[in-house]
Amino acid sequence: MAPRRATLDFFAGQASARRRTALLLVAFALSAALVVALVYLGALLPFGLYTGQARLWNGRLLAWVVAGVAAVVALGAGWQAVALGPDGGDAVARRLGAVPLAPDPSYPPARRLRDVLEEMAIASGLPVPRAYVLPDEPGVNAFAAGASSSRAVVVVTRGALEALDRDELQGVVAHELSHVLNLDVRLNGRLMAAVGGLSALALAGRLLIRGVMQGRRRGAAQVSALVLLAGCALVVAGAVGQLCGELLRFAVVREREFLADAAAVQFTRNPAGLAGALRKAAERGSRLRAPGASQVNHFLFANGVVGVLETWFATHPPIAERLRRLEPAGPAAASHQAPPPLESAAAPGPPAAGALVAAGGGPGPAHLAAAGALLAALPPALASAAREPWGARALSCALLLAPPGPTRERQLAGLAAGDGAGATAAEVARLAPLLDGQRGEARVALYDLLSPALDALSAPQARALREELAALAREAGHGAVLPWAFHRALTRRLDRRLAGRAVTPVRYRALSDVEPEALVVLSLLSWAGAREPALAQAALDGATAALGARQRWRLLPRDRLASEGPARALEVLDGASPALKLRVLAACAAAASSDGRVTPQEAALVRAVAASLGCPLPPLVAPAGADAAAGGAAASA
Repeated sequence: MAPRRATLDFFAGQASARRRTALLLVAFALSAALVVALVYLGALLPFGLYTGQARLWNGRLLAWVVAGVAAVVALGAGWQAVALGPDGGDAVARRLGAVPLAPDPSYPPARRLRDVLEEMAIASGLPVPRAYVLPDEPGVNAFAAGASSSRAVVVVTRGALEALDRDELQGVVAHELSHVLNLDVRLNGRLMAAVGGLSALALAGRLLIRGVMQGRRRGAAQVSALVLLAGCALVVAGAVGQLCGELLRFAVVREREFLADAAAVQFTRNPAGLAGALRKAAERGSRLRAPGASQVNHFLFANGVVGVLETWFATHPPIAERLRRLEPAGPAAASHQAPPPLESAAAPGPPAAGALVAAGGGPGPAHLAAAGALLAALPPALASAAREPWGARALSCALLLAPPGPTRERQLAGLAAGDGAGATAAEVARLAPLLDGQRGEARVALYDLLSPALDALSAPQARALREELAALAREAGHGAVLPWAFHRALTRRLDRRLAGRAVTPVRYRALSDVEPEALVVLSLLSWAGAREPALAQAALDGATAALGARQRWRLLPRDRLASEGPARALEVLDGASPALKLRVLAACAAAASSDGRVTPQEAALVRAVAASLGCPLPPLVAPAGADAAAGGAAASA
C-alpha cells in the first residue's frame, strides 16, 4: 500500500493568509487613528493656552487635526509613490546588477529557467515575465517585481540556477508568479507609500522645531512655546505612526510569503520541490551581496540581508516555519509521495467553461501539462521569433492576418507599402504559413510568449508596430474574432509601453455603465460558435444570464457588428473594475459553452478576450475536483 501523501491544504492556506492580511490592513488603519489621537492630545495644551479654553474634548480642534494629518500623510504618501515609480521591475533588476536572460541560452541551467518560466506563465494565463539573472550572487534566492502582471520581471540568482533541480526551480518560480498574480508587489508599494505618509508627520514636526530654534539663535523673534510643543507632538506622532506602520507592513509581507507558498503548492502539487528549494536556501545561504539588497529584501524568496531581526521586523517567516507548513508529516513522508495524476487537456463539456474563468489566478498541474504540450508542439521558428524583438514584431503582425486569400494579400501589400525596406512584410510572409497550422490555444500561447520581447522595442519601433497593427486590422474588418482580440491585447501593451503606465484606472463599476460594450463582445462570441441566428441568440441568452443582466438582450446582427467598433468595446471594458471584468469573462465562457461543448477555438477566443482585458486565464482543461473550484480570476489593470 502506497504511503499516504502528505500535502498542504493549499485552499485553506490561501484563505487563511488572505484573512490575516485583511486584518493587518485594518490594524494599519487603526495605527493611523492612533497617530491622529496623539497629534490631537499634543495640540490640546498649546491650543488651550492660546484660546483659554482648556478642556479635553474639542470637536473643532479634532476636525482641524484630522484635516491637517490627512493632508500631510497624503502629501508624504504621494511623494513616496512617485519615488517608487509606476512600474520599476526592470529598473530594480538592473540596479542590483541583474542581466537579462538570453532568448536562446546555451547554458543548461539558464535554458531550464527559460523553459520553466514560459511553461508556468502560459499555464497561468500570464504574459511571460522578463527573466533576469544575478550572475554575481552565489546565494539561493529569487524575486519578482513590477506593478502589474503584464509588466512583471522574475530575477533568479546564479546560485539558485546552479543548486536547484527542475522541481525545486519550478517551486520557486511558482512562488514568484503567485506574487505577480496576487498583486503583492503593488500591495507592498501602497503600504510603503502609506508608511512614508505617516513618517512625513515627523518631518513636518522637525521642520517646525528647526524653524523655532533658528529663530532663537538669530534673535529675530521670541521662541514660541506653542509652536515648539506642536512640533514635538508631530515628531512623536510621526515616529509612532512610522513604527506601527513598518511593523504592520512587515507582518503583511510575511503573510504574503505564506500565501505564495500555498499558491505554489496549488500550482505544482509538489510541496517537496518548494521545500527542497527552501532547504537549500537555508543550507547554502540566501544573502545578496549587491549594495541595494536591503531595499528589495521584502521581494525576495528568502531573507537576503544579514542582520534583519527574526521577530517583528523580519520581512520573511522563518524557513523552519515555512517547511513545517509545507511538510506537516516531515520531509521523509513528502519525499515518498506519489505525483498526482494529471487531468486530460482535451476540450471538455460545458462545466469546463466555468472552470476556465474560475481557475484564473489559481491554475493546477493540468494547466501546467497543457502549457508544456503547447510549447513543445510549436514550430521552433515560431518559438525563436517570439523570444526576440524583431521576430516578436513580425509575429504580432502575423497574428492579425486573415486566412490565405485576397484579404491576406491586401494586408501584406499594405504592410510592404508602409515599410521602407520591406523587411517586416517579408518576415511576416515567412512566418504566416507556419502560423496557419496552429490552432487557437497555440496562438494565445504565442501571444503570451512574445509579449516581453515587445517591451525591448524602442519608442519609434513600438509606434510603428502600433500603426502596422491598426492597418492590418482595418483591412481585415471585424469578421474574425480572434485576430480582433489579439489586436486589442497587443495595442493595450504597446500603449502602456509608450505611456510608461503600469495600470489602467478603474472607471466603471456597474454593469449599466458598460452594457453596450458588453453586448458587442458577447454578440461576437455568440456568433463565433453558431451559424443560425436562433442558436446565436440562445448563446447570448446564456451569456447574459451568467452576466447577471436584468433583462433579455437582443443579439446584434453580423453586419452591424462590423460597424460597432469591437476594439473600442474592449477598450471601454478594460476600464471596468476587476469584479466586473470577471462577470464579463464568465459571460464569455457561458456563450462559448452554450451548445454543450467548448472547442479549442472557442476556448482560445475567451482567453484572447481575457488577455485584452489584462485578466490571466489558464489554458482550458478538464476540471478535476478542487482545481475546478479554485479562486476567482486575478484581474491586473
